[in-house]
Formats: sequence, C-alpha cells, structure tokens
Amino acid sequence: MTIETTPSSSSDPEWEGIVAGLLAAPATVADPMGDTPLTPPWVKTRTGWKARAKVGRANSTRGFRRWLRRQAGEHGHAAQTWRGIARTALWVQGVEGTQVLAARHEVQHTQRDYKAAKWAHDKRLIPGKEKDKRRKEMEKAFDESTKALADYRRARTEARVKRAARATAALAPVAATEGAGLYFLGAPGGILATGATLAALALLGRRTTAGELYTDRDAKIGDGDRMTDDMIDRAFRDAGIIKVDQAVVFRSPVIQDGAAWLVHVEVTGGITVADVQKKTGPLASALGIPRHQMDIRHEGREDQFSLWVSMTDPFGRTATNPLIGTTAKVNAWRDGLPLAFDKRGAIVLATISDYSLLVGGTTRSGKGMAIANILVGAMLDPRIRVRLFDGKGTGEYVGIAESLDTFVRRNPERLLQFLKVLAAELERRTEILVDLGVSKATEDLLEQLGGIELVIVDELATYTVKGGLNGQHAEEIVELLAQIAAVGAAVGIVLVLATQSPKVDVVPSRLRGNCAGRWSMRVESATASNTILGDGAAGDGYDSSKIENSKGTRGRGWLTTPDTGFIEARSLFVDVENGDLRKAATAGLELRQAAGRAPGHCPDPIEGQLAAETGISMAAGGPTGKGTAVQAETEPDILDHLIKAATATGEENLSRAEAFAYLAGVDDEFARGPEEVDAAYVTRVGSLVKARLDDLGVDVPVATVQRGSQRPRGWRLADLLAAR
Repeated sequence: MTIETTPSSSSDPEWEGIVAGLLAAPATVADPMGDTPLTPPWVKTRTGWKARAKVGRANSTRGFRRWLRRQAGEHGHAAQTWRGIARTALWVQGVEGTQVLAARHEVQHTQRDYKAAKWAHDKRLIPGKEKDKRRKEMEKAFDESTKALADYRRARTEARVKRAARATAALAPVAATEGAGLYFLGAPGGILATGATLAALALLGRRTTAGELYTDRDAKIGDGDRMTDDMIDRAFRDAGIIKVDQAVVFRSPVIQDGAAWLVHVEVTGGITVADVQKKTGPLASALGIPRHQMDIRHEGREDQFSLWVSMTDPFGRTATNPLIGTTAKVNAWRDGLPLAFDKRGAIVLATISDYSLLVGGTTRSGKGMAIANILVGAMLDPRIRVRLFDGKGTGEYVGIAESLDTFVRRNPERLLQFLKVLAAELERRTEILVDLGVSKATEDLLEQLGGIELVIVDELATYTVKGGLNGQHAEEIVELLAQIAAVGAAVGIVLVLATQSPKVDVVPSRLRGNCAGRWSMRVESATASNTILGDGAAGDGYDSSKIENSKGTRGRGWLTTPDTGFIEARSLFVDVENGDLRKAATAGLELRQAAGRAPGHCPDPIEGQLAAETGISMAAGGPTGKGTAVQAETEPDILDHLIKAATATGEENLSRAEAFAYLAGVDDEFARGPEEVDAAYVTRVGSLVKARLDDLGVDVPVATVQRGSQRPRGWRLADLLAAR
C-alpha cells in the first residue's frame, strides 16, 4: 500500500491555461542605466493587484489585532500618553523645588535660633557683660534669619519664573498647533492638532518607567502576527534547536501560502531535520501555536527543510471522500485511493500495491472511518476481491455484504481456515512470478495472478489474543498474518489490520514489523502509540496519545509509510449513517457484474476451496448474507412434510388420508373447500402432492399400508427417506 501526496503527472489543461500567462517571458524593455526595479510584470496586472490587495487586507487585520493587544499593557498608546503628560509636568516643575525647600528649611532653622537668642536675652537678673553678649547673639541671629528669608523669597521667585518659562515652552507648540488647526481647518483641524499633541506626548512616554522600549520580539503567529525571519530565528533559539554559534539560513523569503506561512530553510552547525522534528513541541510553543498547526518536511540535504505554519487549525474541518457518489471505475493499483488529507490540505492516496497497513486507535477515534475510506475506493476497482472479517460482530457491514467477496463476522476459526487457503494462494502466485523471472507483481500481471486480494481484519483483538474468543487459534492466526504481510503485497495480496486495543498481545512485534504502513489515531498512552507506530516513535515526537479527545479530532493521527515518512493526517469523511458506504458498494457491485466478477456468481478459488473443505462459502456474507458461517435455514418442502407425517404415525408408513390431513394443517392449499365432496377433494389433493413431488424431481413409489382391517394406499417411510 503506497501513500502518495503529489498530484498525478498527467497534464491539466485548466492549470496550464492559468499559468500560461505567468510563465511566458515578458517583453524585453531597454534599461540603459540598469536601475529598473526588479518587479515582476505580473504584479502590475489585474490579478496581481488583487493579490496585493488581499495581502494588504490580511496585513492590516493582523496589524490592528496586534495594536489592540498592545493597548492592554504598559506599552499601550494610552499608557504612553499618560507617561508623556507626567514627564512633561515633571519637566515643567523642574529641580528648583529642592532649592526652594532648602531655603525654606534654612528660614525655619534661623528663626528658631533667633527666637532662642531673644528668649535668652530677655531674661532678667543677668549681669551686664552677659547681657551685652546675649544681645549681640540675638542681633546676629536676627540678621541670619532676615538673610535666610530673603534667600527663600528669591529662590521661590526664580523657581516660579523658570517654571513659567518651561510651561510656556511646553504649551506654546500645543497652543500654536491647536490655533493653526482651528484657524485653517476649523473643528477637523482642531481634532488633528489634538491628535498630533497626543502623539507627541505618547512619543515622550514611549519608554516605560524601567526604561524599556516596545518591541515585537515577543510577537507570535498565534497572536496573529506576521511570520518574519527574526521571529523564526528567535523561535529556534528559544526552543533550544540552535545555539549562539549556529544559525538558520533562509533559502527563500517567508511567503503566505493561503491561510499559512511557508519558508524554506537550512540550519548550520550539524543540526539535522530529525533534530528539528524532535523539537516540534518547544518550537510550536515559541511560535505561539498548537503543535499540529506546524509541518516540517525534509527537502534534499539532511539540514534543509520547509517550515509550514498555519494560522488556523488545519484539521478543524472535514473533507468528504471525493469518490462518494461516483460510479466510475478507479485504478487502485496505479492511481491510488483517497484516504486522508494532511496538514497542508493535500489528499493522501493509498495505492494497493506495495505493503500492508496497520490501523490503531481507541473507541471513537476515527479508526472505522479509515476502514470506510479504503472500502469506498476498493469497491470501485473490480479487480479487487474485498474480503472483510469483522471481529466486532456488529451489523456495521451487513448492508454491503452482497458486494464483498468474503464477509465473516466474529469467527476466528473461519479466519484461520481462510488464512491457510490464502497462504497456499500466496505460494501459487509466487511460483507464477518465479516462472516469469520477476520478483514483484506488476499491473500487467494482475489478471494472470488472479486479481488483487484485499483482506481487511477489523478488530484484530478478536483473533490474536490468546485468552479471547477461540483463543486456541490466536498463535497460528498471528503467524499466518505476519507471513502474508511480509511478502503478500509483492504478489497482489494486501492486508489492512485494524484494532481499538493497541497492545503488544494484540499486535505482536513480528506482525507490526511486517506492516510497513502504520496509522495511529488517538490512543491512551505513548506505549500504545509505539505499539502501532514502532518503538521510540513517541520519543521522536510522533505520539498519538497527545491528540485531544474530542469530536473535532476524530480521524486525526500519525501516518507513516516508506514513501511519506511520518506525517499527521486526518481521514476523509464518509457518511456511513446516510448511506455513503452502501452507495459505493452498490456501484462496485454493478462494476463487478459488468466485469463478470460479482461475489458468489463467479469462480473464486479461495471461497471455492473453503466451500469444498467446510461445505460453506462466505461469498457475499455466506448462506445467510449476514456473515454467519452456518447453513441458512430453508422452508420445508412437500417431501419434508411427508417424512415428518410418516414419522409421527409410528407405523413406519403413511396413508393418503393421514398425509392429506397433515398437509391441510401446514398449507391452506391442501385444506378441504367448504363445498368440496370427498371424491373431488381426494382427486385434487392427490394431484397437488404428485405435482409437488415432480417439482422436486423425486419419484416415491405408492404402497399399500395396513390400518386395522383396511389397507389404504400411501407411502412407506423408508421410500420417503430414500427419495430425500
């Protein structure tokens, strides 16, 4: 089973028509000075202008959202304006206030000294010399107080003058701007002038109190910001992918790819793509997005890759299988079957040609949808014999049973019988290839080999757990499945194995190892994820247990094949409840009928061999049409009734009268009419019995039986049993 994510190589006239004008060489224009801007002519076309307008609108929206986020913090323009007003007021106030306060403090100090000196001088009973001394001290204190008061008044006057000058310097431009605006433009001019004033104040307050300037280094795609080279470099460093002596080299500019950003890069310093993929979690966090919105794909060298980042959830939508509603034949071997879509929106195609597929996931994780997609496509290729073993045993697939070459519900013994026959079929096909001298089947050899065998086992646990239903067959079933998975695809035999119990005892390593295609939907643990994807996959970042448990994530999972490596994908949608699968099955049955390959109505070596061995063919759901490996009950015929009636007599024989009475009780056609006389009744019913026996192609001899003294005609039980 090959997985392809690239479109067919066949030409597309519509696409070629679209790009024809873009790829055409522009007319050469003379440029003597060599200074013509390197602008592609397409940019100036109508389409180019529309594209530029679309990008401009997107950038404007992102810019507005970024501006709104900025307003909530200390770098918001309102906060900057208030800081500008505060800083302007502080500048107007100046530093003179400290001088005024110092002068005022000096006045208060000298006045206290003067009052103390005067109080000491005014005391009585002081000697003359001491009185003179105190008077001098009082006079000195008075002079100092007077001087301090004068200094205070001078400092206060100077401060007021300087503040007035600075206030004039600050308000004059505002007044001039407002006046000019009102004078020349009236009210609109006044509004514009006010805006200019606020912008100037915001410019003055652009630095925070801590001295920080606004920067978009913390901008993230998750916040609606545009992805830039600086953002990518910072994110790689924050995620610990590159260090100081390493760098991200951009092989292309960052471009907008629909609702996503795309850039082609390489990393230096021995960093590989695998190293980057292991750090997808921290890298997504640094970019401010969920992990599943980012896609990293290897390109060329081990250090080169493309980084694709979606601005929305790429799996937040459902995509219907494009084959729904079609009745046209498909080529599953060459073109593949639509199975899922990846992060970038590309359809993932599964070609039934190279390897088997293992699908795992918990209940309601989307595992069944993966099987439904495979069935939808396989039905439309009449070369494929679809053989389905439903381990759940529900009626999920009963509605399409008539279109299935084999359909069995919950019967490990029948699966074992089938696998033994299939293993013999594998050997037969291998010998054909050996005789032809080739190692692998090609499309040209499919008819010779017998077509494509697609074996789907839904709910593997029913068949591979030793302690489960009929667990005595588990070991042999696992061994046969592993052998067929290992080499079957090379001869046109492909397995699709699904389980909702991804455990080692359900999916042994030897079986998983032979399934090169693996798809893990949401599971409960990293160990369960590794059970499907392989040991160590979760440690490398491919962990399906991290998928959120919600309806919106059903069908999402990690898919790995030799062609794609690990990719995250979501299965396409098939509306089973509204009959999408049944429609595909009906179309497939019509295609098979036209090709002479309708299940149960054409030679089938495998079911033919099983029918010879077991007496039952499970083509189209078997005798019951419901996948039950038992003979269907049939309506008893005339011979069955006669045998039962003869047995009931205990005489080992049956008279005509007893037979007619018994038949009248089981079939109204044998009852006597209301006006029917004996002779007419006996004649009519006797003829009816003979006609019924003739229809069965049997001839039972009429015999004379003993009933007391009478010897009526009738039949012996031995003759009836011999006719059966």
